[in-house]
Amino acid sequence: MRYLIPIISLIGITLLIMLAKSLGNTDALSTETFRLLFIFNVLFIAALALLIAIQIFRLLNSIKKEVVGSKLTLRLVISFALMVIIPVSIVYLVSVNFLTKSINSWFDVKVESALEGGLSLGQKTLNILMRDIELKGRSIAYTIGNTSSDEKGMVLRDLREKFNLEEVVIYDKQLNILALSSANDSQIPVIPKYEDIERSTNNFYGVIEEVNDRILLRAYLPIISNKEIELRGTFLEIKQLIPNEITSLALSVESVYEDYNRLAYSRKSLNIIYTLTLTLVLMLAILSAVAISFVISRRFSEPLSQLAAATKEISKGNFKKIISEQGKKDELGLLVTSFNSMTKQLDSATQSAENNQHRLELSKMFLDKILTNLTSGVIVIDQDMKIRLHNPAGLQTLQLSRTKVKNKIIGDVLTKNNIYKPMLDFIYSYVQEKNTKKGFSQEFKILTNEKEKIIRVQVNSIKQDGDLNYILLFDDITEVTEGQRHQAWSEVARRLAHEIKNPLTPIQLSAERVEHKLKNKLNEVDKNILSKATHTIINQVNALKVMVNEFSDYARPTKIEKNSINIDLLINDVKDLYEAVDININYQQGPKNLFIFGDENKLRQVIVNLIDNAKDAMINIKNPRINIKIEEYKNQLHLIVEDNGTGVSKDIISNIFEPYVTSKSHGTGLGLAIVLKIIDEHNGNITIKNNKDMGTTVLIKLPLIENEKS
Repeated sequence: MRYLIPIISLIGITLLIMLAKSLGNTDALSTETFRLLFIFNVLFIAALALLIAIQIFRLLNSIKKEVVGSKLTLRLVISFALMVIIPVSIVYLVSVNFLTKSINSWFDVKVESALEGGLSLGQKTLNILMRDIELKGRSIAYTIGNTSSDEKGMVLRDLREKFNLEEVVIYDKQLNILALSSANDSQIPVIPKYEDIERSTNNFYGVIEEVNDRILLRAYLPIISNKEIELRGTFLEIKQLIPNEITSLALSVESVYEDYNRLAYSRKSLNIIYTLTLTLVLMLAILSAVAISFVISRRFSEPLSQLAAATKEISKGNFKKIISEQGKKDELGLLVTSFNSMTKQLDSATQSAENNQHRLELSKMFLDKILTNLTSGVIVIDQDMKIRLHNPAGLQTLQLSRTKVKNKIIGDVLTKNNIYKPMLDFIYSYVQEKNTKKGFSQEFKILTNEKEKIIRVQVNSIKQDGDLNYILLFDDITEVTEGQRHQAWSEVARRLAHEIKNPLTPIQLSAERVEHKLKNKLNEVDKNILSKATHTIINQVNALKVMVNEFSDYARPTKIEKNSINIDLLINDVKDLYEAVDININYQQGPKNLFIFGDENKLRQVIVNLIDNAKDAMINIKNPRINIKIEEYKNQLHLIVEDNGTGVSKDIISNIFEPYVTSKSHGTGLGLAIVLKIIDEHNGNITIKNNKDMGTTVLIKLPLIENEKS
């Protein structure tokens, strides 16, 4: 559009110049050039109309697509077009009407009659003058025909002067000049045309000619002579110039009449060419108005379109969008500058917000990692007891790892299991009293899966945005308590072993010495009594020594020598020790070549202790049976020892691994405590539970050696 408008304007101006020149030359109106020019102008007008239609179509299409600024462009185009079209159309209609009437007024009937009358008057005047010359010529021809040859030259001159003629010449048949008389002797007569002589052979013939802007009357007539034989066949040429006044009037009337006829012939063409010229000017004016309106409207709408596009980009989060301010020094330029300033401020604020958000996210991720990896359970509740935040350890401690608890009331979650009721009452009492005491805690014993757990609950209050929230800390201190208990029992065992072991040997020696001194001095009855008493003392001292040794083993720090052990061979070795026992020991071998890293003697002690406990639990049981099985599960060795004995009492199964806890009528209750200690030293885990029917099942989990497993 930028280059098209100047090109079209140049073409339009060229065509206008050509039309203006054609209007000045009426002869060209009836030629082929005029028709080609007419066709070119029509095609050019059609091209202008098509160009305007294309621009309007594009504009309407933009409006249909809801392009920003298109409606404003349409309003401006309509406004500018109406501002030009209305006055130009009025001028166009007035001009066409005026030119049509003016051209028609040129060809008024009175003017045409006057011109025809003037032309007819001039022709009649010339005819009268020609008749006068004819009479003079006949008179001269008659006189010359009756004059002798010696006198005809003088007579011819006298007659010319008498009749005031320009020139009189006598020719023969060969157009030879026989006599000549001229007002201008220096002028050479022009030989007449043979056709004119032929026409005047029998009668008068006259010709009207225009010579040097003068009208010349030329007349030819034959000379008839009865006296002179030599004048027979000759003819007379007479020339007479019309007076300048009559010549000027006649030529002027004739010229005007010819011009009038020419204009009358081209009257329709003039109407067409003038109308076409005005139409071309009208279309050029409309095109210019529309083009200027498009340029101006784009000048106004382009910044608005850029602002709209930039606004959409900003709505999508692109705050770096900047609009070019080049050449915009008006109010729109001020608007663009303000918009760019706003986007810069938004971008700066967004960057700051993103940085803050990034820092918050890093802090949140850091806190989440801490909470996730924290072994203590953390649950945050609000004043309505709704759970707002928690970590996996908190749910795992409360056995809620598979439950969605966020935004749920903690009472609804914990009341599903009655074991948490004391804990829930403790939390309720703290929250309802709005207690702000820091580190308010209490320990609770909970029985889960026939195993007692000790959980310490600590409640702290914290304010956030004016709201009071509560942080609940759950710590499973079972292992800590057990460790402390084992440490206490170890200290007790060490002191008991120390205090008991020292007097045992003297007691035994004293009993043996008393028996040795007195057995020969007593009668048989007293001797038997002394022997029984002495044996009783010695047996009890031996029992005490066994107990002291167990105390010493439990209290003594163990020295472990770990090596690669084939667990399958170890179990078979232990099984061979019980071949003489009347108990069916069934060993179900698992995958071969399973190796663990540990102390073989200690692990043998574990297996022997478990088999002994199972054997003691199957006294008076029909078909006693011990099943031993090993399995591989997730790079761990699972050793399972199952019996069909009497099982473990429910009262002590939760703390069966504590020292001096036993269901047997004899024993110290240190066997399973020592087993637990050995398993812990091997980074393993041991559990015991009663079977559904009868008997117990012991599960030991130990890590496998990866490179020797295969």
